[in-house]
Formats: sequence, structure tokens, C-alpha cells
Amino acid sequence: MEVIEWDWTVLSCVEVVSWFWLAAMFLAQQLDKTLPPRRSVICGSAGQPFLHMQDWYTMVLGDTIAVPFVASAFVHLAVNGEIGLVQWTGLSILAIVLTMVGLRSCVGENHKPDQGFPGPGKISVQGALHMPYFGLGWSMGLFAAGHLVYRACWAYPLGWPLWAGLLAGIFYLCCMLAEIRSGNFDPLKKAP
Repeated sequence: MEVIEWDWTVLSCVEVVSWFWLAAMFLAQQLDKTLPPRRSVICGSAGQPFLHMQDWYTMVLGDTIAVPFVASAFVHLAVNGEIGLVQWTGLSILAIVLTMVGLRSCVGENHKPDQGFPGPGKISVQGALHMPYFGLGWSMGLFAAGHLVYRACWAYPLGWPLWAGLLAGIFYLCCMLAEIRSGNFDPLKKAP
């Protein structure tokens, strides 16, 4: 295995697709007049705010900065012929499973309503757009991480795309930690 060289075209294409998808999600949120106002108190909650996209660390920082670099690491592997049919199949299955798991957890009774899932069993257009983005992003990240570990264990060179993907993945995990610490990931707390 050779070192994977940095290709600015790959990164640029991944950035454009990612930002287009994010823009579509944001536009869907902004056009959805059924959503409660941003940071308004969720009806029946113990004072929890209704979050919009711009209130999430994982969306504002993670999806705009980290996800394109993580996806770029995967796309660099694919462009260099290191993703075979079995891996493409595995990636597709994992993306579907993660999308379904995410969807199932977000439509449950204990999920705190937000811009993607404004109530139990309800999904907005923004939420419908976000779930495949979530499933595909995590799948690409896990497959890229697997390649990184494989290369590191067998002393193959990593190259800048994999290093950038690793650092971006760590940054995304820090954004998730910020979500936990801020209470954004808390379940719905019903008013007494």
C-alpha cells in the first residue's frame, strides 16, 4: 500500500456536497412554519429549550468543519482503489442501519423535541434530510477509521487525508461531548 496523497479536488467536491446538504437542511428548517420558535420552552417540559440547527455544536461545528474532512478521508481511500465491493456493500448496510437506529431513537416518547423531530412520532423535512446525512457520515468515518487502524497496525503509510480525517473525527467527538455537557442530548424532562 502506498501513501495516500492529498487531493484538493477530492476535498473540494466533498465540501461542496456536504455544504449543499447542510444548506438544504437549514433551508428546510427555515421554511417550516410549524416549528416552534428557536429556544422557546418545549410545551410540557421542565423548561427545556426547543433547539434549531444553529443550537447544536455537532451541526454548527461538527457538520461544517469535521464531517467534510472525515468524508474526504473515505473518498480519498475510494479514489485510490482501497474500497472494494464488499466494503461498499458494508458501508451501504451500515449507513441504512445507523439511519434507522437514529430515526427510531428520535421519534420515541422520551426524545426531546427539536427542529428535526418536533414531537413524538413526528419528523420534519429537516429531520428527514438529516438522518441519511447522519448515517452516511458515521459510516464513512467508521470505515476510514478502520483503514487507519489497519494501516497503522501493519506499518503502512497513512498520508495526510487519513491524518486529517482522524483529527476531524476527534474534533467531532469533542463537539458531541459539548452537546452532552450543555444538556442538548438530554431526554425530555416533563414538567411536574
